[in-house]
Amino acid sequence: MATQAAVHPSRVAAVTKLHAHPHRHILRSASQLFSSLPLGTWVALDLTLLYIGLSIGYELFVVGHFSPNMHASLLQAWGTMGAAMFFSSLVFGLHERETVHSRSRILTRLMVTCATTIILTYAVVYVLMYTSMSRRVVGSAIGMLMVVGGSVRLFACWAMHRVPRTLVIVGPGSVSNSLVRAFRKGFLDQYRLAGYVDDLLEADAPIYGVKRLGSTKDLAKVCDRHGIQEIVVGAEAATDQKVMQSVLPCLRHGCRVTNEATFYEKATGQILVDEITPHWFLYADLQVHCQRRQALKRAFDIVTSIVGIIMTIPLVPIIAVLTKLDDGGPVFYSQTRVGQRGKPFTLHKFRTMRVGAESKVAVWATKDDPRVTRIGRLLRRTRLDELPQFYNILLGQMSVVGPRPERPTLVDTLTEEIAYYNERHLVKPGLTGWAQIGFRYGASIEDAKRKLQFDLYYVKNMGIELDLMILLRTMGVFVRGAC
Repeated sequence: MATQAAVHPSRVAAVTKLHAHPHRHILRSASQLFSSLPLGTWVALDLTLLYIGLSIGYELFVVGHFSPNMHASLLQAWGTMGAAMFFSSLVFGLHERETVHSRSRILTRLMVTCATTIILTYAVVYVLMYTSMSRRVVGSAIGMLMVVGGSVRLFACWAMHRVPRTLVIVGPGSVSNSLVRAFRKGFLDQYRLAGYVDDLLEADAPIYGVKRLGSTKDLAKVCDRHGIQEIVVGAEAATDQKVMQSVLPCLRHGCRVTNEATFYEKATGQILVDEITPHWFLYADLQVHCQRRQALKRAFDIVTSIVGIIMTIPLVPIIAVLTKLDDGGPVFYSQTRVGQRGKPFTLHKFRTMRVGAESKVAVWATKDDPRVTRIGRLLRRTRLDELPQFYNILLGQMSVVGPRPERPTLVDTLTEEIAYYNERHLVKPGLTGWAQIGFRYGASIEDAKRKLQFDLYYVKNMGIELDLMILLRTMGVFVRGAC
């Protein structure tokens, strides 16, 4: 009886819940397994899948159809494709731990890795080995990697989101309230907020609606009692040595510790504008200053803009006829926008508003703007109105991906109202951007501030992989808008 009375109520509740939902225990085990798998395990899985796919391909398409001297052997093909896949995965981060936490990241990195693997494989086989490989064999191997490897990763992502990691906040503060808002809006569904610890009394703490689990000196016990896996340290608490001494032992409990700004950035894909200082821009290692990335991005912009212009030309007469039939006004619309480093440029697009809609002052555009024409509404929904901006991209005034350019009058207003708004002009404005796929139409200063959080995230993390992810999601917006 004494032994039973000593069992903590939370442990009893946990055991009861476990027996009531045994599948949840399986998912939790799978979630913990996938989240802790080392890089080598994912590499071994992909190499195994490549070998199985090649073996099936050779059995179905090569044996009895090709002379051995005319085709690479199975081991040669596996070695070549395996090396190409491993190199590509390192470049695009397919095997990084963070990949399995996002479905879009899984699909993007898997597709670009497989595409690069095919290119490198054929380059080596034909140029260096002077032999050949059946396209059906390569397709079998890549298909196996994409279908099975992708399915395993998507299941891992689903399991980790289905059974969220338990999180505790150390110390109150404005960022903590931002985290709470993010939880309530469903932005952090891969985590479960157990509560917070702080030395203030619960009635005095500013984190409303969140349970206080104890004081900071009891943090290790709190982590053990509630099964905490993630500790987020508030900005104020991070400067208190006494508090940090209480956090340090939690590492031995298997908890991952991050500060709130870093956690928020990685979990939501946004930068908390209210919490950054000029030091953030100076020491954040912004990718905009990397010349190699800039050169690669410019080459990508040139190729994409040429292809985009070629694809746009057949649409011009169709859109022109529809626009003329709608209200008889001009087909194209030009407007001054603010570009990189604050330099103005003339942006071109298909006209979607009535003639003279902004003849006096600049007005915020909204999703269901009454000034938009009938054909303009269709063009906006499908993003076809932006196609003439490929010309701006070719001239170097814009990039395919970047913060959307704003009008000078609005920029002046937003610069006065929002801290660091001008820093979004460190990079070229884009045809599409991180904020465009993550946020709705901006119709207020508060909306512009929210979009700036996405824009600054892009300024810090810009690169070809992120650009490809944004383009793929933009294509999804185009398809949904056209349906």
